[in-house]
Amino acid sequence: MISCKTRVLVQCIVLWNACVETYHKVTFRISDFLFYIRDYYYGHHDTWLFVSEQSAPISLNHFYNVNNISWIYNNYSTTLDYTDSSVNKQFYTLSWLSAKVRICHATDKEDSIEYDIDDFLEKFIVTTTPDSPPSLRTIFNAWCAHTKHWFHPNRIIDFFIIDDKGEDHTFNVSHGHTTVVLKNTKIYVSKQGTP
Repeated sequence: MISCKTRVLVQCIVLWNACVETYHKVTFRISDFLFYIRDYYYGHHDTWLFVSEQSAPISLNHFYNVNNISWIYNNYSTTLDYTDSSVNKQFYTLSWLSAKVRICHATDKEDSIEYDIDDFLEKFIVTTTPDSPPSLRTIFNAWCAHTKHWFHPNRIIDFFIIDDKGEDHTFNVSHGHTTVVLKNTKIYVSKQGTP
């Protein structure tokens, strides 16, 4: 038979464990909230890191080991920054007058969504060296981070662009048949082999 003192002692231990568990839950939630406020204050929640061209960007507040970063996109200033520490960086804007993005399912071409990206184009700035232009995939990923639209990596992505000469062009992001060139503070995209 269990004595009354033992029963009280067990109940006190159970109560103590419940209090400790509640304390840990509350402190975890408070620290998580404070980290969120800190990230929001410093703008980390709106800064995106591009590790590789084929992967989606990673939010800065979810990334702790900042190595092998090629591009950083700041959603607040709509700026894509090349991470090379060169002092020869310049500002570039897209030479496009208008653009749309169409995202299609790989097997069903009828299953597609089109987005007008003109508002993004007006504000988008790239800071890079003259010999390091962003790829079309990187520009697309910056738009995804800007609008918070995310797509399956197997989707077919097409850009419908009206260039600065008023000519229509279609570029597929997945195919490597595009060339991105930086000239006179503008970013030009063309099919490989054409100037």
